[in-house]
Amino acid sequence: MLLFGAYAQYEAGKTVKSMKTNKDQRKVDRATGADREFMRRALELSEIAIRENHGHPFGSIVVKDGKIIGEGWNKSKILKDPSAHAEIEAIRDAYKKSSDGDIKGSIIYVSAQPCPMCLSLIYLSGITRVYYSIPHSKIEEYNKDLSVEYVFKELSRQQNERSIPEVQLLRSEGDKYIKSYN
Repeated sequence: MLLFGAYAQYEAGKTVKSMKTNKDQRKVDRATGADREFMRRALELSEIAIRENHGHPFGSIVVKDGKIIGEGWNKSKILKDPSAHAEIEAIRDAYKKSSDGDIKGSIIYVSAQPCPMCLSLIYLSGITRVYYSIPHSKIEEYNKDLSVEYVFKELSRQQNERSIPEVQLLRSEGDKYIKSYN
């Protein structure tokens, strides 16, 4: 038994070492001075949300090729729109300002770790990296009303186990519309 434990520890150590030296490993932990300045701008935008009473205290920017191409802060209260999160607003702004309607390859800086809705849009828009200041765990500590952990838990469940039922209707009729899209 002692030998198995030592072997398991040895193998685990090798795995960790190979993970650290893996050439394909993302270099997320190597933030630059520019990254820190961009994050400071996202945090400044959080202050606007608070000061102007627009919504929750979150800010975000989208950066491409070292330049800010979109900015946003939470406007859910002022717009009466639960989707007006800082990330959504920054991505919308970036698309509006983009000459070709493409923000693929950009980076997003957010004051707090993105919720599931924002994270989905980040993936769909082709953003390649997310920097955040406040992790989900801290958000819940600061203010339980701002926590989205329950959404992550719900989405991790099988569709038929979620608290909000999803019911398919008129599949064949819907199929003709999706098939007609080129």
